[in-house]
Amino acid sequence: MEFSDWLTRPEGLATRLSLLRARAGLSGRDLADARGWQQSKVSRIETGKQTPSPGDIQAWAETCGATPDELNDLLRLQNEARIMHATFRARMRGGQAKVQSTYEEIERKADLIRFFELTAVPGLLQVPAYTRRLLTEMVTLHELEIDDVDAAVATRMRRQQALYDTTKRFEFLLAEPVLRWLLVPPAVMRTQLDRLQSVIGLDHIRFGVLPLGRELAVTPQNSFQVHVGEETIVSVETFVGESFYRGDDARKYADVLDHMWGEAVVGDEARELIFAAQKALPR
Repeated sequence: MEFSDWLTRPEGLATRLSLLRARAGLSGRDLADARGWQQSKVSRIETGKQTPSPGDIQAWAETCGATPDELNDLLRLQNEARIMHATFRARMRGGQAKVQSTYEEIERKADLIRFFELTAVPGLLQVPAYTRRLLTEMVTLHELEIDDVDAAVATRMRRQQALYDTTKRFEFLLAEPVLRWLLVPPAVMRTQLDRLQSVIGLDHIRFGVLPLGRELAVTPQNSFQVHVGEETIVSVETFVGESFYRGDDARKYADVLDHMWGEAVVGDEARELIFAAQKALPR
């Protein structure tokens, strides 16, 4: 879902603001004139092309006669939009280690942590050399001014201590190509695949592989993480940024993951796919 689509969905911030204006009997020009704005600003906000600031929300609500509860709800949606629109580059200005610490905090609050991966081994299961390769790529990809790869690797390795907390549950579902992509030298990948073997069969960890050659009912469109605690938070990473989903959107991701688990292999069948990937590695 594009960010503008998220804003203009039926319960989205842009839609709510548009309905509030219409209920007040105001045209876009009326609202703009009342607030000293350009009319194009109202149009951009209502079409999801511009995210309003908290001050914009308060001014809009005041002009359209919103109740205090409606204003609070709009401000909550604006805050969610701000979080959702965070980009890797903006968050990484303080370094990758800081970003890793953010995920560590989300994981600390979760009782159940679920991963689906199409491209790379999940961070909680990576060996240090594999992590270093991926985080080094980030420096170039996002033109980061701070190169703190060593600290970021150390932070990600620290995050893995959560795996020893048996009060938490973990799920790792990997598409089979994750076992085959050669993102690191063969020797490192061999060690990485051994690491995956080590978590199979642990009581609080569910590990599975979505195999190639199997007819699927749900198309695996992208990698994502589901963190289940007091609320469910889904994080999705792309080349240009990261998005966070809550509420109905987060539940949709969780439902999709449940369907994909129904088509996965686990236990010895998953081990066999890992063995096959190791055997195929060049010497």
